[in-house]
Amino acid sequence: MGKVFRKQVFVCTTEGEGRCAPKGGLEVLRKFREEVKARGLSDILVTKVGCTGQHPTGPTVIVHPDGLWYRTVKPQDVAEIIEKHIVGGQPVERLINPEMQVKPQ
Repeated sequence: MGKVFRKQVFVCTTEGEGRCAPKGGLEVLRKFREEVKARGLSDILVTKVGCTGQHPTGPTVIVHPDGLWYRTVKPQDVAEIIEKHIVGGQPVERLINPEMQVKPQ
């Protein structure tokens, strides 16, 4: 059996004017990967993704399987997301995108 992950963090890194990459998506991705590695969180997978359709509120970060979407994430927000949400189980309320939710059946 392959590697099993507890959570997967998707970071939008779409290039183009008004998209997530120019707004800092690549830096957010890099910071997530650095923090996950530094904390030894080998059960967390950080993945870059293409367009999530949320240009006005990017960079977008999605935490799976929680179905939680964060908006306007900056590199300085990453440690807080990891500490509070990924490790502690408490979403960072101020960054949640209320327009985007995935609810388990």
